Amino acid sequence: MRIANVPVAWCAAFPVLILLMAQPALPQPGHVRSDELLGQAAERYALGDLKGARVSTLEALSATPGRFTVLHRLARIESMLAEDTSGEDGRRLVAAAVEHAREAVKTAPDSAAGHLELAVALGRQALKEGPKTQLSLSREIKSEVDRTLALDPAQGRAWHVLALWNRKLASLNFVERTVAKTVLGGVPKGASMENAVADLQKAVELEPAYLNHRLELGRTFLQLKRPGEARRELERAITLPPVGSPLDSKYQAEARELLARLKKS
Repeated sequence: MRIANVPVAWCAAFPVLILLMAQPALPQPGHVRSDELLGQAAERYALGDLKGARVSTLEALSATPGRFTVLHRLARIESMLAEDTSGEDGRRLVAAAVEHAREAVKTAPDSAAGHLELAVALGRQALKEGPKTQLSLSREIKSEVDRTLALDPAQGRAWHVLALWNRKLASLNFVERTVAKTVLGGVPKGASMENAVADLQKAVELEPAYLNHRLELGRTFLQLKRPGEARRELERAITLPPVGSPLDSKYQAEARELLARLKKS
């Protein structure tokens, strides 16, 4: 017997096939292991153990090569480790952060998170180089932070990077400006200390608990010789709970040091 030229045996199998098709795909073993390792990394990160977090995240990357979530988190951890590591070890760490952030951007070019981590990693790399390399990297830093904000203008850390870009270029000395003419054809237009203040204020508005925004805003006011406003931001930085970043205790120590200098002046 046939129904519409379909064998009866096939008709009997249709409900089973439909149920199978409706079932969600089982997670791949590599992703299960990767998720477990990312969970371990998150726990270590929360405890301030950046080295341990990096080890777990590298293992997660081995379990799922090219996975965007792993790549951009690894780039963030490595660039944070590089901030507090000097010499060749620091250079290697920040180079790894840049490499992993670039891979993240290639994997998901329309994700703000990847572009943000690339901008941050490039900024930290620039801090470890001389004026010529710093200025050379500044063009890509600006491009990546602009791309981040175009995709997601609520990224507070992106406004922070943009502020430091403005502050650095606006405060170039004579020698650095001469180098900028050679490397960039001149100092990029539009960079200003006023923009740096506005960008950091935007970062504070978006992420009020992230105390490094307050620290850098205070530092910027100091450069502008506005001690009252600098003191206000630095005092807020040292009173915020250190829960925004594993580097918060370092940032608060810097804020206290700047406040001590203010009192002596």
